[in-house]
Amino acid sequence: MADLHKPDLCIIGAGALGLTLALRAREAGLSVALVDLGTPVPGDSPQGAMQRAAFIASANRAEAIRSAAALGIPTAEPKPNFRAIGERAAALAADMAPETTPERLAALGVIKLEGPASFIGRKGLKVGEAQVAARHFVLATGARPLLPDLPGLDAVAYFTPDTILDNMRKLSHLLVLGGTPEAMELAQAYARLGAEVTLVPQGPLLAGFDRELVAMLLTSLVDEGVRILDGASVTAIQPRSQGTGITLQHADGTPGTLDISHLLVAMGHVPEHDAALLAQARLRADRAHPGLIQLGPDGRSSNPQISAIGGAAGIHDPAQAQSQLQALLLRLLGQPEPNSAAWGGPRTIRTSPPLAQTGMVQTGAALRPGQGVRRANLAESIAARATGRPLGTASLIVDAKGTILGGAMLGDGAETVVAAIAMTMARRGAAADLADLALPPDSPASVLIDIGWQDRAGRKPTGLAALRARLSQLRR
Repeated sequence: MADLHKPDLCIIGAGALGLTLALRAREAGLSVALVDLGTPVPGDSPQGAMQRAAFIASANRAEAIRSAAALGIPTAEPKPNFRAIGERAAALAADMAPETTPERLAALGVIKLEGPASFIGRKGLKVGEAQVAARHFVLATGARPLLPDLPGLDAVAYFTPDTILDNMRKLSHLLVLGGTPEAMELAQAYARLGAEVTLVPQGPLLAGFDRELVAMLLTSLVDEGVRILDGASVTAIQPRSQGTGITLQHADGTPGTLDISHLLVAMGHVPEHDAALLAQARLRADRAHPGLIQLGPDGRSSNPQISAIGGAAGIHDPAQAQSQLQALLLRLLGQPEPNSAAWGGPRTIRTSPPLAQTGMVQTGAALRPGQGVRRANLAESIAARATGRPLGTASLIVDAKGTILGGAMLGDGAETVVAAIAMTMARRGAAADLADLALPPDSPASVLIDIGWQDRAGRKPTGLAALRARLSQLRR
């Protein structure tokens, strides 16, 4: 007789995100089954994240050497050794300890099932000979790189963000195809290491990000030598005996050509929704994206017992995936979830300077009555001036009561500052409260104190504060 398991939670996909969810759920007292489908979860590798972080760190160090004169230190043009850089990044990735071991999972009481899986109806799952009837199923199956339908693409060798760091040779002219955060990060890194880099967004450029900060970031990248053809699109690719030919259309409609040595396709990711796995679950299909299932912003499917997280839910930013994971756990535990703006978590572009944002930001749409923007220029901060990197700004959007609706920052420390904003939003905090933060004056996060004082100064005192202000006037 086949084994029948009835856990509170069944996680399909044993990648990093699935493992994290399993451990967090067990810590919260839920019974858990983890399904390992036998293949790596695409786009969900801590080793890949480590390899990219190490490569970008080498690129940033090269730029620090190149720009050290601004801080009074003699400079020299760096001479990157691509093989040494690549081997270091690969070694650091290989040395990473596994997220957890089968022994630890067993000790924690996680039921691990391995093999092909498929739903049997809307409330059950078959894994090999075993069956699972869970209170809730979660798809943690990751996402694969999105490849455009371009004439000639299948006739040339090309990289994706998942494969380019395996290359150990210098790239003479790299074409980056895509307007995603990954495209920006890798374009800057290769330019800093001496490659000629051209970026063609092939559609929207950093869609959904704060437009003012995006414009500042693009200016910074162009100043470093990245050629950005905003509004242009590649129309065809021609393989050649040496290099690759590119035909494109510029933003004004005029044709153009490029001769490149290498191609990186970084246009985002597509959720991995295995048709065989989901066939019997009878989930509503996504009309806008054939082959995918319809999901809500929080990853809920049309079946209240099945959700998706991370790449499987179209969320590739690690911080957003972790926020979504936490919101899912709160829901399963019957606890209040964070407000919808906060659970989305920060989105980050890990360039230098980095750009991070959370919640509502300025994307061009008009603000509603009562909403306002509080802004601080990083050029005036001690941290930015001391490091010789004054480029950047931070801003909040608040409602009529001063409650934070969203925030964004471009500049060193942006990830940490925006994480603090997201935490404040989750607690429904007000911008004026930031004025009371106790931070060193040279901390990048001290910009929040300035914004808090702006909001506090711009509001009329109410309640006891108003009475005290009135008594002060009468005494005069």
